[in-house]
Amino acid sequence: MRRIAILFILVLSIASCKKDGSSGEDVDPREQYIGVYDIDYTSQTKVTPGFPNYSEDSGKGTITLAKGEAANEMKLTSEFPGVTTTDVVKLNGTQFTVTRTRNNLTFGNKVYDGEYTSSGSFEGKNLTLTAVTKVNQNGTLVEWTQSYKGTKR
Repeated sequence: MRRIAILFILVLSIASCKKDGSSGEDVDPREQYIGVYDIDYTSQTKVTPGFPNYSEDSGKGTITLAKGEAANEMKLTSEFPGVTTTDVVKLNGTQFTVTRTRNNLTFGNKVYDGEYTSSGSFEGKNLTLTAVTKVNQNGTLVEWTQSYKGTKR
């Protein structure tokens, strides 16, 4: 009788274990990053060759993160005075990359279409993001670098 009870308990404990591919709920790693981040923003525009830094800018705003369509995607909405943009980012662990590849760069009185790259990371409740827009006009490179650093509310 004792063996039957032990066998019964053993069968129940094995049957209650979660198996790969089972319908049990998995934790979505994006959950930890969803929310609003208060951001300090700085930017600098450089013109080369031979020109000094053209302009610098700074300010405060927010970045809001929400789940995206795919399991490794998030929607990143940045809001700064007068400017709101929403991008899709690809998440890889604590690192992410913005999927957009083009951005407008205003220089002087003109707006140029530039090559855009942007990536960032999470460290605890902190978010950092760097974005670079480059335009080459007749051998003159204009490069606009934006840096965002913030903490989750």
